[in-house]
Amino acid sequence: MREAARQLRLSSRRVRALAAAGRIPARRIDERTWVVDIEAARRGPYDRRASGRPLSPRSCWAILAVAEGREALGLSASERARARARAAMLAESAPGWLAGRAAQHRLSAHAGVLERLAADGRLVLGGASAAQHHGADVVALGYVEAYVREDDLGSIVAAYAMRPAIAGAENALLRVPAPGWPFPAGSRVAPAAVAAIDLVDAGDERSVRAGRALLRRIVTAGTSP
Repeated sequence: MREAARQLRLSSRRVRALAAAGRIPARRIDERTWVVDIEAARRGPYDRRASGRPLSPRSCWAILAVAEGREALGLSASERARARARAAMLAESAPGWLAGRAAQHRLSAHAGVLERLAADGRLVLGGASAAQHHGADVVALGYVEAYVREDDLGSIVAAYAMRPAIAGAENALLRVPAPGWPFPAGSRVAPAAVAAIDLVDAGDERSVRAGRALLRRIVTAGTSP
């Protein structure tokens, strides 16, 4: 962590926070220790965003709710106005802008368990795994992307014998939302705006293009008379 902080020219505390939020490629060894893939962080969009202050989880989920035309509960009038203004810019947002919505866990599992993992009722499918459900031009083959509750993460990882993986080597990406569970009971697929921002965060050209196209449809539908 200290070496990563030195090379990325950030504090160790900042690097740890970015790793926990999935904004730099890293894997967790234990409660206090992370291993950071410094070269991948430099190649990706991570360090270009690192100096900016990330949006809070509350702000991230408020923006996504407003983009979908849903009520973001518990917001003041000024927070609601700010969320609406930011939601209007979603389609042009950079990868990682709403990374604070969830901690990312990049994992590797045997290919033979991925179908069962995707069907596990504890998961809410997002990103590439939800893309076709929302009409986005991305297909997830040999890959599972989903949201899970923090209390379920450990048992899911154990049940499918998954191991931590560095960015680009994973075949499962599990996100743990903060500060609480944002999906209605029984949800199996994340809302379109959530799946779209997941695609943008993937960072590769095709996913970003598909995610932004989906966000444009959402924003346009929300502003239509």
